[in-house]
Amino acid sequence: MRALLVGGYVRDTLLGLQPKDRDFVVIGESPESMRQRGYELAGAHFPVFLHPVTKEEYALARSEKSTGHGHGEFECAWEGVSLEDDLKRRDCTINAMAFAEDGTLIDPYNGLADLRAGRLRQVSRHFQEDPLRVLRVARLAARYNFTVDPGLMALMRHMVSKDMLETLPGERLWQETEKAMLTDTPRVFFEVLDECGALERVFPELAAMKHVPQRPDYHAEGDVWVHVLMVLDEACAFSAELNDSRKLRIRLAALFHDLGKIETPFEELWADNGDLLGSHHGHEDADRFGPLLDDIAQRLRMPSDIKQFVHRVSLVHQKVHEIFKASGRGIVSLYEALDLSRVMRHDEHILDDVALACAADNYGRRTLMKDGSITKPTTYTQADFFKKTMLAVNGVKPGDVIQEALRRGKPLSHGKDNLICAQRRSVKHLIAEHKKLTGDERESLMGTRA
Repeated sequence: MRALLVGGYVRDTLLGLQPKDRDFVVIGESPESMRQRGYELAGAHFPVFLHPVTKEEYALARSEKSTGHGHGEFECAWEGVSLEDDLKRRDCTINAMAFAEDGTLIDPYNGLADLRAGRLRQVSRHFQEDPLRVLRVARLAARYNFTVDPGLMALMRHMVSKDMLETLPGERLWQETEKAMLTDTPRVFFEVLDECGALERVFPELAAMKHVPQRPDYHAEGDVWVHVLMVLDEACAFSAELNDSRKLRIRLAALFHDLGKIETPFEELWADNGDLLGSHHGHEDADRFGPLLDDIAQRLRMPSDIKQFVHRVSLVHQKVHEIFKASGRGIVSLYEALDLSRVMRHDEHILDDVALACAADNYGRRTLMKDGSITKPTTYTQADFFKKTMLAVNGVKPGDVIQEALRRGKPLSHGKDNLICAQRRSVKHLIAEHKKLTGDERESLMGTRA
């Protein structure tokens, strides 16, 4: 039996990376002979088998013929298929290489040259038979920071124009998005999708952010689309050392936190005389961004816990930015908006991750100064103040306060009022410490606006 290492293992090995998995292609065997050797069929539709000991995948060399526009609409044949035939059906040349048994590189489609050039190029026109490959190319570009060959970009635009992406199930959209968001440069994923026209098909809400203006004194970087990509870059830097689940939710919150801005009324963006206003008052209201986030989550089959985190950041990021202006009532209201009395019991990183997402929003912008210069924010002390105040409020034990009121013969409603008063008192000293700062010091700590 000839079993050759193929695909991602070869690609990553040649890049000097540590491959995650080993995939084999088998030449000159049949499903019957594989079963006789003790291999188990891995699926109902493909001649892919699991090794009896290692459980690694061994796939018969195969050819595929499209039977429609869908991701799963094709026929598969294995009889008489050569290694070169098998490699030709793959998406990009960098994935169409194999290692022979002696370690010799087999590269019939010049994948090594493309790998060295940092270029993604299709093996053949068979690429267009699977619409998921459009997202895969964007994800590979983000993972390796590779460029997309003009011929491949043209082919991807053609596939988008044929409405092929509309056939993809939400689960596959989410899988590719999740993988892309965990790369070092996920912004490239969305830029490639934008260039080939797929952004407005898969992420129409992001495409709608383009050309939506913002106040230049607070957002000199440009429109909302430019801003969210900058925020995403900052979120990637802040979350680089975190585990994947925390990375994912922080980065998605960065990407979607300003969804409400695409629903800003025209008259709030432009004055009657045509002057730019760029006001986005109310963009953090759940009634404005909530339906948009619901649509995205449904389209991508986004896990509910991630959606909830994105919702929380979208709802409170402006309040966190302006937390130094908040009264005790406002801080308690922020605590309640995040549902922290419940969430903090099972999510030990909620405060840190909300603070990181808000910090990314702060640093992912540019400010137009009075002298005409453009600067980047250098501090975000709101993050620490936010965490201190939320911990202080959470330190008030509801049971103790309410039980004390009941012990004194007061009704339950009185106990709840006492709880709110106690929560406000818990942050009184923190607010007082901030007020002791000089006017210039306070001004330097003020939060960003929308």
